[in-house]
Amino acid sequence: MKYFFGVLIGAIIGYITNWVAIKMLFRPHYEKRLFGIKLPFTPGLIPKEKARISRSVGETVGNHLLTNDVMVSALSNDNIKKHLKNMIEEKIGSAKGLDKSLDEVLEDKIGEYYKKLKIRLQVKASNYALSKVRNEEFIDSVSKLMMNKINITLLEKPDKLKELFSGNGFYNNVLNDMPKTIDKSKIVTYINKNINKSLEHLVSESMKVEDIIPLEVFSSINIYIYNERDVISKQLLAILREDKVEEKVKEAIKNNVLSGMSPLVAMFLNVDSVYDKFLLAIDGYLEDDENKALLVSYLGTVISSFGKKQVKDVLDEIPKDSREILINILSASAMEKLITPEVLEAGLKLVLDKIDSFESYHHILVLLAENYEDRIEKYIKGTIKTLVMSGMFEEKIEGSVEVLIKEVSGTSISKLLNSYDGSTNDELYKLVENIYDRFINEEGSSIIHIIDIPKIVEDQINSFDVDYAEKIILDIASKELSAITWLGALLGGVLGILSPILAGIGG
Repeated sequence: MKYFFGVLIGAIIGYITNWVAIKMLFRPHYEKRLFGIKLPFTPGLIPKEKARISRSVGETVGNHLLTNDVMVSALSNDNIKKHLKNMIEEKIGSAKGLDKSLDEVLEDKIGEYYKKLKIRLQVKASNYALSKVRNEEFIDSVSKLMMNKINITLLEKPDKLKELFSGNGFYNNVLNDMPKTIDKSKIVTYINKNINKSLEHLVSESMKVEDIIPLEVFSSINIYIYNERDVISKQLLAILREDKVEEKVKEAIKNNVLSGMSPLVAMFLNVDSVYDKFLLAIDGYLEDDENKALLVSYLGTVISSFGKKQVKDVLDEIPKDSREILINILSASAMEKLITPEVLEAGLKLVLDKIDSFESYHHILVLLAENYEDRIEKYIKGTIKTLVMSGMFEEKIEGSVEVLIKEVSGTSISKLLNSYDGSTNDELYKLVENIYDRFINEEGSSIIHIIDIPKIVEDQINSFDVDYAEKIILDIASKELSAITWLGALLGGVLGILSPILAGIGG
């Protein structure tokens, strides 16, 4: 019987002890005083350490339970994405029945602010489009893309170029219209300019006539005049019999021959008789082939000596006015010889034959300029840059954005969404999902850090009344606390059995 009472008393003591200990965790809620003296163990442990406990719980939850990684992972789980997809489908499904325009819907939802928002959207979209188009990387990529397309075309056989040059329209225009439309005065001026420049160069370099006219030319002239000695002799006799030459010769006879003779001799000679005898003598002299050869040999010597002269000396002997007239005549003659249907036709045929010999446009351009690709790309890039930086382009972008926004916002919701099918919904969902994932992955940690979960938990616990906090803890751990209480009873009962036994052993 004594063991029974020992167990009972021990169990009661253990139960009451644990029950009181648990109650003292929460009670009293506030400190108690007796005669102004604070009673010990008041308030209870949890109310007394509420601030520290709430801070400790907040740190535990924020730093070990709801960490940034855990929250980001939770916000990216499949359930949220599934909910996002269902929400999109639901919103699109309900919106398909709306016969109102996007403008009307947004004005109903936002009010007058929508007009300002629309203007801001237009400005933002225009500025965004311009910033993207004016970006150096974008301009580079566009110019390279265009250059790649051009390079592909330039590797083709130049058949189209040949077709262009050989076409009847182009052919006739070159042969018939070009000589009429060309400003011949400009060509003459250009030729004059180049002739004068060349002459200045020859003078500055102290060049001789034979430096610009090959010696072979002089040799050919000597051979020619020797072969034409009979013709030259006859031409010389014909010149001496011309009226102007006859007058000059007779005047020379009179002044140089007859004027020095005595009057007696002069009575038997006159100018005409002397001139006739002079001609007879010349005729007789030039009948001998050896004399003809001697004459043309002298002419050859004169021509060869001309080749030894410096260009500067030759030009100095020609009056400036005469020289300019001569250059003008040469330029005009060259222009008339160049701009003729025959020359143009021959030039076109030469061009066509040459084009046909090339494998591609690339080979033609390489001959014109080895670095033509860099020059073309540079030109394209500069042109694009000038275009996108111009005020006109900016106006076009702004106008296009305005038209697009008006067109979209003025269209009814049902019309905008009627073309949407399941695949379109999937595409829209993927777009939203990508935006959401990018936002969570890039900004999620920052936002969670700003939210400051430990602080929120701490503030929330501190905002609870002590009795409400007690109720929450008891609701959560009521079974565990009850088990602790009964565990005290069990341990008290065990001690109640052991006490008499130990006492008996000691006695």
